[in-house]
Amino acid sequence: MFRRRSLAADMRNANSYEEWLHAARSFEAATGLDGWRSDPKSDHYHHALIRQQLDSLRSMRAAGRIEDLVDHLHESMHRNLGDVSAPELYAVAPTGTKRLIGEYLSEIEATISGLVDSNIPGWPAREKLAVLSRALANFGRTALLLSGGATLGFYHLGVVRALWRAKLLPHVMSGASMGAMIASGICSRSDAELEALFSEEVPDIQLMGLEWRSILGMLRERSLMKPEAMLRVIEANCGRHTFEEAHARSGRTLNISVSPTRISQKPRILCHLTSPNVLISSAALASSAVPGLFPPVTLTQRRGEQERPYIDTETWIDGSFGGDLPMMRMSRLHNVNHFIVSQTNPHVVPFLSGSTQQGVSAFAVGVAVGAMRTQGMQAMQVARTVAGLTPLKGAMELMMSLAQQEYRGDIDIHPRFEPLQYRKILRNPTREDLAHFVIEGERATWPKLAMIRDHTRVARCLERCASRLEARLAEPD
Repeated sequence: MFRRRSLAADMRNANSYEEWLHAARSFEAATGLDGWRSDPKSDHYHHALIRQQLDSLRSMRAAGRIEDLVDHLHESMHRNLGDVSAPELYAVAPTGTKRLIGEYLSEIEATISGLVDSNIPGWPAREKLAVLSRALANFGRTALLLSGGATLGFYHLGVVRALWRAKLLPHVMSGASMGAMIASGICSRSDAELEALFSEEVPDIQLMGLEWRSILGMLRERSLMKPEAMLRVIEANCGRHTFEEAHARSGRTLNISVSPTRISQKPRILCHLTSPNVLISSAALASSAVPGLFPPVTLTQRRGEQERPYIDTETWIDGSFGGDLPMMRMSRLHNVNHFIVSQTNPHVVPFLSGSTQQGVSAFAVGVAVGAMRTQGMQAMQVARTVAGLTPLKGAMELMMSLAQQEYRGDIDIHPRFEPLQYRKILRNPTREDLAHFVIEGERATWPKLAMIRDHTRVARCLERCASRLEARLAEPD
């Protein structure tokens, strides 16, 4: 028992992924979980079907039955065949799930790569690329969603760094509030610039974005903080790129949520498809404009060298109020059907901590949290009705919007609940604070890497193969 607790503590306090992985493997060996991974049986997935699929693929590949392989892949290749993506399969052993699932995914990769790289008569590269493109469209894409969280949102940097170093960072990202600032900084950098940013133990970024107004300034401007100070920091960390420029520069698809100030207006998601000429710095500022702390923001667009307001009749506020995790809109825009969520909102994290635990106590906590949410919603609905057309109606609408949102994805990453960190929500972090946020974000991500790797493995293989074919087609005859 002492050995088990010691290894669990080593995992919680690891300072690198290598340290964590060594402790996790030792933990599995000490607890018998290595044997659980080797035994293919589980009630959480159809292991007999997966074994049958694996044997069929191996047999057809060995016999060179090309047409049968293509047909088989079309019929069977989707994200959750036989429930292989069930989260329960990744809640037992820290380094991964059943080895049968890994073998099955490896065989799919080998089959796809073999079909792409083989010289098959009557099946030219252009036709192969068309097949892969259809497969990618059918399979869907993965996105990383970064929530709001004020200063606690710096945890996102650790999450992104862990995914980047594991070569698992999705090309599609969204951010709201503080998450919008982090996502903007990531999606405005080239791969080389991102590698340089994450090569430092503590990323070299500007931190002094929170600057309080004077008392007279607060009364005059009806907000507590200076937006120009925040904008300077955003521009220092993200540049002054438009969404279109950032997409061309990084190859990543940035999405920023903004909420309207008019009740009749709907929240928006800004990206290179919906608002290509909008400056991402103005979008990130608007997405971070918490009512009362910052004034509403008019977005800025640039065409050529000229900058001017974007929809100058509208102003926008913190994106968390209308779309902290805009999954439905991203699904329509980018064919995303798999969401990794990094959640740091201070009103959400306490209810997520321990949510992956199993047993009677975890069930009781889940029931209690559900009851609290239901009662809170009912109380806010009553308050909204009472507010009627008074000045409080707008505030109640924002509170209802926060309460009604879904804060979970297919894979959820959140830091440990540290109550003392809540004192720093509206403070500029020190370099020591930033170092703590980054390592805690990484520690929260490492146990999720096996699940992320498996869930995205086929899509990543399809993308790599499509890139190889495109490069081949671009070569001169």
